[in-house]
Amino acid sequence: MAALIFFEKNINIKMHTFKTLVFLILRILSSICVGSWRVAFLCGGLASMGHHRSGMRSRFIAVLHKFSRDGFVQMRFRVRGKQFAFLMREGNMADYLIGGELVRGAYNPPQKKPNLIVDGGANIGMFSLLAHAYFPEVGILCYEPDKANLSQLEQNFAANQISAEIVPKALWSKETTLYYHAGASYTGYVDESPPGEEIACATAHVEDGCWLKLDVEGAEYEVLPEVLGRGVRPAFISMEIHFNNQKGEKLVRLLEQSGYRLINAFDPFSECVNIEAVYIG
Repeated sequence: MAALIFFEKNINIKMHTFKTLVFLILRILSSICVGSWRVAFLCGGLASMGHHRSGMRSRFIAVLHKFSRDGFVQMRFRVRGKQFAFLMREGNMADYLIGGELVRGAYNPPQKKPNLIVDGGANIGMFSLLAHAYFPEVGILCYEPDKANLSQLEQNFAANQISAEIVPKALWSKETTLYYHAGASYTGYVDESPPGEEIACATAHVEDGCWLKLDVEGAEYEVLPEVLGRGVRPAFISMEIHFNNQKGEKLVRLLEQSGYRLINAFDPFSECVNIEAVYIG
């Protein structure tokens, strides 16, 4: 019996790996430029691996190093027939994972053109690049407090000749100073309690009819109620919910009560989820 269970477990693991490989290959063929296929596969693989695969992750990062030029690893992708360059800092695991999200299909666009794109927690600009690719004539407003990320954000905008307004602050429900408490992956968070890294913050400039993206390390529990409490209704919201299995349903209920419909079914059990919501009035 033990041998049978072991055999079934290994079969399931191999099937999952095979399905992941097929998925990545199809995504790469459909959206990544030919010269970036290997970089895309490595980034997509890193984003798909569990943290227990430390040896394999190290090997993937070592191979990615070979594609570095002037301190950056570049991945070129296509959206609606146009090419864009995504620059990642050499050896930066967080950047490679963001590149992996791009490969795996991050952020579906709204069906209708927004009047403004607001990137809350812009990081190094992956969302803004995608949003610009879908709606090149729409203005972009970015909020990002980290100085190193700001520099890379500007690099990515310059590489694609994109003009955007960048606010070097985090988002919160009021003008104050926040403290960032580091954690593994998406378990870092911000609040008003020291100690921690001090972060200047602001309320979001959001308009009716905009596309609002929030990936703000737990600050969504402050930012979203403040925005909706003002009576502002973004046309489309893309949001990462942290601590979702503890209190994420509060934000979902708030969205539904404010006239939004979730695009996909909500998972209340995962620690961190991405949701998309459209305003239907």
